[in-house]
Amino acid sequence: MSETENINIMSDTPNNYNWMPQYGEETEKLLSKVFGDDTDAKEKVKEETYHIMKLCGNPNEATNNDTGLVFGYVQSGKTLSFTTLTALARDNNYQIVIVLAGISTNLVNQSFNRLQNDLGVNQGFHRKWVMLNNPKAPNRNPQDKNTIQRELQNWKKPNTPDDFKKTLLITVMKNTSHLKNLLTVLKKLDLSHVPTLIIDDEGDQASMNTKASSNAKRAKETGIHTEQEMSTIYGRIRDLKNILPHHTFIQYTATPQAPLFINIFDNLSPNFIQLLTPGDKYTGGRAFCLENHFIIRPIPYSEIYSDDNVFDEAPETLKEAMRTFFLSVTSGRLFGAKKGNPKNRSMMVHPSRLVDDHGVYYEWVIHIKNLWGKVLLERPDDDETKQQIISEFRKAYKDLKANAPEVQPFEELLETLGHNISSTAVEQLNSKAGSSVDWGSNYSFILVGGQAMDRGFTVEGLTITYMPRNKGVGNADTLQQRARFFGYKKDYLGYCRVYLDAENIHLFSEYVNHEEDIRKKLLEHKLSGQHLNELERRFVLDEMFKLTRKNVLSKDLTRTTFGNKWVRIRAPHDSEIIIENNRIVVDRFTEKYKELFVEDEGHKERTEEQKHLVAKLPLKDLFTDLLNELKFTRQTDSTTYTNLKSVIDLYTDEFPPEDSLVYLIAKGNARTRRLKKDEIQQLFQGKNPRTGEVIYPGDEKIKSDDSVTVQIHNLDFRDTDYNNVITIAVWIPARLSQSLISKEND
Repeated sequence: MSETENINIMSDTPNNYNWMPQYGEETEKLLSKVFGDDTDAKEKVKEETYHIMKLCGNPNEATNNDTGLVFGYVQSGKTLSFTTLTALARDNNYQIVIVLAGISTNLVNQSFNRLQNDLGVNQGFHRKWVMLNNPKAPNRNPQDKNTIQRELQNWKKPNTPDDFKKTLLITVMKNTSHLKNLLTVLKKLDLSHVPTLIIDDEGDQASMNTKASSNAKRAKETGIHTEQEMSTIYGRIRDLKNILPHHTFIQYTATPQAPLFINIFDNLSPNFIQLLTPGDKYTGGRAFCLENHFIIRPIPYSEIYSDDNVFDEAPETLKEAMRTFFLSVTSGRLFGAKKGNPKNRSMMVHPSRLVDDHGVYYEWVIHIKNLWGKVLLERPDDDETKQQIISEFRKAYKDLKANAPEVQPFEELLETLGHNISSTAVEQLNSKAGSSVDWGSNYSFILVGGQAMDRGFTVEGLTITYMPRNKGVGNADTLQQRARFFGYKKDYLGYCRVYLDAENIHLFSEYVNHEEDIRKKLLEHKLSGQHLNELERRFVLDEMFKLTRKNVLSKDLTRTTFGNKWVRIRAPHDSEIIIENNRIVVDRFTEKYKELFVEDEGHKERTEEQKHLVAKLPLKDLFTDLLNELKFTRQTDSTTYTNLKSVIDLYTDEFPPEDSLVYLIAKGNARTRRLKKDEIQQLFQGKNPRTGEVIYPGDEKIKSDDSVTVQIHNLDFRDTDYNNVITIAVWIPARLSQSLISKEND
């Protein structure tokens, strides 16, 4: 189970101002059941959940309408967080908790069963909960409506003892008909003074208005802002919020791109956010993609089955993955209930979303499993095929042993390897074959499927992932949700392997930078004390990615790319205040580092304007003392410069310290330049002479090709009163290339 710390970004909602949630019996019972004697873990989750509950509506108020976003990593324990929040809501007299629990029957049932088990629903004499799963419309079955009405009336009666006040816990699929049924039931009830918590699990999926983009396009073309069209599920959720006078809507997700980038006036745009930090044993993108290079294994494109690449035999990388998996299964069985050994071992084969492709891989897996099991168990030791199979397993064992030194000797594993292969269950999960697994029925599983194993689906003890599929349309949030292989695996990380093609290896690695940049900027915004609506939606995102599905966005996003080019400020003269600020910043900077500045090398016949001072200093110091202090407010410069600072700031935080170069062009003396359309016509002095021996290579060559370089220019503008105006040019080398995605605030 996860251990969490909390980072919360608070909004200025008046209902929350003096609201002090109280821990009660349900929260204590749940956390004791989950954590036992692990007091530290229990207290961390209590503290985190308290901060989320504090941001929810005060149940003693008559009305409330807040929307919050809880952002955690993939497979990091978000379910435990919202289960604890549910218990705390009960302890603080919330009368209804509604969980929007995914887009499939399997996910809804998974959530229903977990909540029922973890909260101990229907256990004990004094029951505190009434659970309903996908309530029926009254015209089909009045029982659900009558049950809800009965329990709400108990809360309204002034003399009802607390033991008779039960919280209604309703799970419902994010599906048009199921949401309509729930709305039909609730509309027939008196919901005044009924504090309600709505938890949207995977809140970025299906809930957003998929007609937002077309609405914006139509308004732009016609100039008329008519009533907005709404996608059906989005409309149902809005209706649900509208009929509940006192509610807080909490979106839980590991991929917050869509909720953060929709229009801030949208009904589902969050006005507060909570970041979940997983416990020490969590392993996510950094552990899998950046720190432990043995985990990620390439699948050659020639081994990826498709309409354009059809072959009959299972690819070698699939066999390699299965060998490592069966060795880990055998080792796990021998370890038994040893601490850190998962209760299940599983392998996931996740090809394209096409069901026919699942069938191809399923048949390969079945054939390999049956062949290996039969040969190892039934043939004599001197059989040539058996010896070949053992030899291949021995090779896989050496690779496994290098990263999991605790694994038993190979000969010990070999004694039961055949039995473990034969007893492993192979199941196909998709729309045809079904999408549920009885984890208690067996120790080891190989699951073959596509979208059924995407977001929200938990694969118990997942050790080996084989994912021969392309990136699809390249939406960042969609790709990250395929990372079912993340989770609490620190104790058995040496056994884990993930097989991907080269493109996906790159994308999963790059997503780490994107995710950490989002988290960092959300934390910084919290510390600024501003409302979440003031957050600049601007994050690092590799050019191979799209941010999210375009149809939920009401504005086009801006892509800015840095790397292997100069970034220049075009209009540094917008105000005397800015001009004076930048003079002071540069004077302070050059004075602080004056011992480092020396004249640069060059041709002896250079003019004085072509001789510069140069200093080498740490990039972090350059950022802190110069780049972060300069101000440029013209719209054409401000966005670019802010993005530039984001790129450099991210790099200085995430990578080892390195040096940069700073040039004081013309030794700080003013050069004369011309303005054209109120922007610098030509900042850089050109090459001199243009032919023959080069005396001066031109300003654009005054840099280090491999390091961040900043040129500080002092300019007088011809035919104006602007003198001694500071501007800069910044060179970002190719190796630091970054792309940012952003949108203007609404």
